[in-house]
Amino acid sequence: MNRYLTLTQSSSVRFGERKRVLKNRSFRLGNITLNLMLAVLICAAGVYYIFEVNNLATKGYDIKKMESDLETLKKENEQLNIRAAELKSMHNIEEKTKDLNMTAPKDVSYINLPGNVAMK
Repeated sequence: MNRYLTLTQSSSVRFGERKRVLKNRSFRLGNITLNLMLAVLICAAGVYYIFEVNNLATKGYDIKKMESDLETLKKENEQLNIRAAELKSMHNIEEKTKDLNMTAPKDVSYINLPGNVAMK
C-alpha cells in the first residue's frame, strides 16, 4: 500500500475518509491586513509631509538671512566705492602731499618724440 502526503484544509482524519486536497489558491490579503497597510502608508506620508514642510521653512529662513546679508554687503560696497573716490580726488591728494612735507615739482620738461606714439 502506497502512502501519500497530502495537504488538507482540516486537521481531522477519520479512518476510511478521504481528505480534501488543497487546491492552488492565489495569495489573498484580508481586510485587516489591507487596513493596517493603508494606515501605515498614511502615517508614513504624514511624517514625510511634516519633514518636507519643516525643511522648506528652514530653507526659507536661510534665504531671508542671505538676502538681508546681501543688502548689507551692497550698502557696504557702495560706501567703500564712495570712500575710494574721495581718496582718489585731487583735493585729497594735495592735502596728503602737504601732510607728508612734499613739494610741487618745478621746471617740468616734456620730451617730444617724432612720429606716432601710443598713448593711453
